[in-house]
Amino acid sequence: MLGFNRILLATDFSASATAALQYAVVLARLSHATLRVLHVIDTRVAAFAHWTDVFRSTEVLATQEAEETAALQELLAHPALTGLTIEPLIRYGHPGDAIIDAAASVELVVLGTRGTATDPERAMGKMALQVAHGSAAPVLLVPDGCKTPETSTTASPALPVQCILFALHVVQYAPQAVALCYELATLCNAVLCVLQVLEPEKLRSYHLDAGAGLSHNLEGTRALLHKHSEEIVPDTPTGPAVERLVAMGTPAEVIVQQSIERRADLVVMSVHAYRGLQKLFTSSTVDTVLAQIPCPLLAVPFPPSL
Repeated sequence: MLGFNRILLATDFSASATAALQYAVVLARLSHATLRVLHVIDTRVAAFAHWTDVFRSTEVLATQEAEETAALQELLAHPALTGLTIEPLIRYGHPGDAIIDAAASVELVVLGTRGTATDPERAMGKMALQVAHGSAAPVLLVPDGCKTPETSTTASPALPVQCILFALHVVQYAPQAVALCYELATLCNAVLCVLQVLEPEKLRSYHLDAGAGLSHNLEGTRALLHKHSEEIVPDTPTGPAVERLVAMGTPAEVIVQQSIERRADLVVMSVHAYRGLQKLFTSSTVDTVLAQIPCPLLAVPFPPSL
């Protein structure tokens, strides 16, 4: 059983939010967890469909609230939610900020990667990325069009996961990511592929206790990285089958390539919080990978000390 007591499903009623619901339902059943279903009513002026709505904002917001509250009530009547402990939540304001606030009291957040609106913030998944980089809990980001679980209440809950790709950096990683990989791979009887990307031009940055100048030798560094990955994600008698790979290249490109070649059903990555103006001007590896893979991505936050 997974160790989630409270799972937060953030929904905007989009196609990817529907896929996220299916994952959240199965995870809640497998964990015997309470499922909190959150919808944020975006009350910012920037969210208005037409600039002229500013002059009748009270009327527009009242209509919006009525429509979206009704949509949430319809969602809560979904047959897949039957038998689960459900806590509906409505918040107002910036969706990303509200989801991050709600994430402080749960063990997992599940949301779609693309919203319903046509504006860049939702259409390109910027809000999902904000949550991934700001949540204190792991975030499962689910794209529309991916494989989804069967949510029938008559079937045993199961995730459609046969291969998990864990993008590991042996020098700095979130320990919780390792634990979740083991738990999910064991539960799904899935192969766990541990990928370490080696950037040849950055050999000195790995800070390995190499000795004998191996840290400046490509093959020596590759061997050391493989050894460290075995120590971090060891084979266990009762655990999943583990495959390990050290591949050279740019992290985002290699992770996307390996996820496609191995037909990964889930990619797991450690994620840092955005700092300063980073979210406005630079993309992280997680951001780039999420935009290109067809399967869900589990973003696991680093502990505050890292």
